[in-house]
Amino acid sequence: MSVVGTSGEAPATVAAAAKAGGDEPHMLKKQEFVERVVKASGAKKKDVKLILDAALGVLGDALSASEELNLPPLGKAKVNKQRQEGNAEVLILKLRRGGGSGGGGDAAAEKEGLAEDGEDD
Repeated sequence: MSVVGTSGEAPATVAAAAKAGGDEPHMLKKQEFVERVVKASGAKKKDVKLILDAALGVLGDALSASEELNLPPLGKAKVNKQRQEGNAEVLILKLRRGGGSGGGGDAAAEKEGLAEDGEDD
């Protein structure tokens, strides 16, 4: 499954077009995010909304607890700095995405847990 923009273009093309359109980067809001996931997955919009709400909540809680995340194809994320500003929690994240055509997949992480030749016990 590949993720496509709302126009059906590849993500890199969408990102490049957004940058070319002005000085401000494109802000991907929740509604557009849901629509992209619906298009990429073929799932029903109401199902996607429920799942994304739960997933984003779990991700937010994990980041607030300073847990490191390893979520291919997104990448590896960890909190570098964390502070309170008024009623808001501010998290400064480091996100590391692998190269290659897999959209950030980490070959070493994907191989983890597989037996080497001759290690099938």
